[in-house]
Amino acid sequence: MIEDLEDLKQLQEIDLRIREQELAQEQYPAAVAELEDAINKAKASVDSFSSKLAKAEKDRAEFEDQIAKSKDLLEKSQSRLNSIKTNREYDAVHAEIESQKNTLNQAETRKKNLQDEIERWKTAVEQHTAELEKIKSENEPQIAELKRKIAAIDSTIAEITKERDAVAPRISKPLIRTYDLIRKKRKSGRAISNVNSSRTCTVCYKVLEPQLYNEIRRGLKMILCQNCGSILIWDESTVQH
Repeated sequence: MIEDLEDLKQLQEIDLRIREQELAQEQYPAAVAELEDAINKAKASVDSFSSKLAKAEKDRAEFEDQIAKSKDLLEKSQSRLNSIKTNREYDAVHAEIESQKNTLNQAETRKKNLQDEIERWKTAVEQHTAELEKIKSENEPQIAELKRKIAAIDSTIAEITKERDAVAPRISKPLIRTYDLIRKKRKSGRAISNVNSSRTCTVCYKVLEPQLYNEIRRGLKMILCQNCGSILIWDESTVQH
C-alpha cells in the first residue's frame, strides 16, 4: 500500500500539471482578447479624432473656395460702380457689394474657427496615436507570447499524459478509482492531502486525531479526511524538523 500511495502522490502531481495546462487553455484566449481589445479601443480613438480632423480640413477647404469666389464677385461688383449711370443701378450694385462683403466675412470667420478646430484635432490625433503605440508596444509582445503558449498547450498536455500513462498502471484499481472520483469532483483537481508533522489536513486544515495521524504515517491503507473527503497521505518531504 505504501508504494501505491507514493505512486498516487506522483500521479497527483502529474494531474495537477495537466490541470494547469487545461486552465491556461481556458484563460489564455480571454487574456489575448482583453489585450487586443485595449489596442482596438485605442485605435478607435485615433480613427475618431482623425475623422474629425479630416472633416474639419474638408470644411475649411470649402470655405476657402467660397472666400475665393466671394472675393472675385466682390471685385467684379466694385469694378461695375465706375460704369453705373442710374441711382437705381447704383443702389442695386451697392446692396450686392454689402451682401458679398457679409458673405465673405462670415466665410472668413468660419474658416478661422475651423483652423482652431483643426489644431485641436491634430493635437488629439497626435496624443492618441502616441497612446496607441504605447499600448501596442506593451500588449503585442504579450499577445504573441500567449498565442505561442496556446499553440503549445496540446503538445504539452500530450507529453505530460505520457507520464501519467506510465504511473497509473502501477496503482491498485480501487485506490485509483477513489482518487479519480474525488479529483473529478473538484475544480482544482486536487484529491490528495499531504500530511506532515503539523497534523492537519492540508486541504481543509482540520486537525487530525492522534490515532488517525499515526495510521496515516504507517501508510498501510487508504484513509480519507472525515471533513473534506481528501485522501490523506504522509509526506516526509514536508515534515517540519
